[in-house]
Amino acid sequence: METKLSVVIVEYRSIPEIRECVEALKRHLDVPYEIIVSSNSCYSEEERQQADTGEEHVRWLFNDRNGGFAYAMNLGLKVAKGKYLAIMNSDDIFNSDISGMTDFMDAHPDVGAIAPQMRDKEGTIQDTARPYVSLPRYVWRQMKRIAGRKSSILDGKFDYSLVQTVDWVIGAFIMVSRKAYEATGGLDERYFMYAEDLDWCTRIRQQGLEIVYFPKICITYKGSRRARSSSKYARIFIASHIKYWKKFGFLWGYPKRKELTFNS
Repeated sequence: METKLSVVIVEYRSIPEIRECVEALKRHLDVPYEIIVSSNSCYSEEERQQADTGEEHVRWLFNDRNGGFAYAMNLGLKVAKGKYLAIMNSDDIFNSDISGMTDFMDAHPDVGAIAPQMRDKEGTIQDTARPYVSLPRYVWRQMKRIAGRKSSILDGKFDYSLVQTVDWVIGAFIMVSRKAYEATGGLDERYFMYAEDLDWCTRIRQQGLEIVYFPKICITYKGSRRARSSSKYARIFIASHIKYWKKFGFLWGYPKRKELTFNS
């Protein structure tokens, strides 16, 4: 049977968390699937044998180095067999079957990427669907975050209940079509971490495909926001956005989306 969905998860010194994630994910997959765990941990042979228990539909990749998030994801995507390919964080918690997204993609071949709504454990909607991040918008968001002391900055003009096109979605969970993957070659590995999701969505739209926010499916997730509490990660965060701006523009030049809403 053809694999409908391949899910790639990055592992770094987090085997117990990965196992919990895989078991939870399996309970919410109602299509032919495979799960690929791409490990950046540089484990010994003994550790690799302990990690990979040979579970059906789960494949472990043990990478030779810790090349970052995009590097690990790309290694998983390269061997994925699915019609649709998803990248996800290991701390995502699914609340329902996610096949609604593959059904939507089947019905809309011009959609290159789709992502669910995300809420934290208290039920607060997370700002996972966002406008392009120009330099002025980046500065504005940081000022607003500091002034409001909020981890999630929601757009008051955006209806988070509608299935609709958006500029980009965060990489905690993104499902793409094989067409979008092959057209873009996956994530840009020049980003060690941060902004690779923004970059990927931008390049998918450059190929004439759309990015869709799909709140009919919800995931419990709240990012660690390490860039706000660690100077090391803050530097990486800023450096990644500078790479993005050099590539696509500091102020403008980003590909415009078709402003569409969908009934299902």
